[in-house]
Amino acid sequence: MSKVKLKLLMQDITRALIAHMKNEGYLDRVNTTQMFRDGALHYDRNKFIRQYNVYNDADDELDIFDTDLETLAVQLLQMVHYGRILYHNDNGKDIRVNNSITE
Repeated sequence: MSKVKLKLLMQDITRALIAHMKNEGYLDRVNTTQMFRDGALHYDRNKFIRQYNVYNDADDELDIFDTDLETLAVQLLQMVHYGRILYHNDNGKDIRVNNSITE
């Protein structure tokens, strides 16, 4: 069995994420509570990236890495404040809440 080559080590990603969250004020409970109250966390981050952040070959890997750190940070904050990561359908409705199956 051959070794799998890793692009990044888990510890490096985790350290970078914590540093990013600290720099952005995301480790400050008062700040993130205000973000929650202001609705700054109430969006589907994955959908946002798909719609508005189209990368091409000219984008450098550092920009992509920083965007991915922000995505992880927002999703963690959503878990803290909503108890889940938010995913919305095309109508903006949370697809993980109050879904009933119709036949």
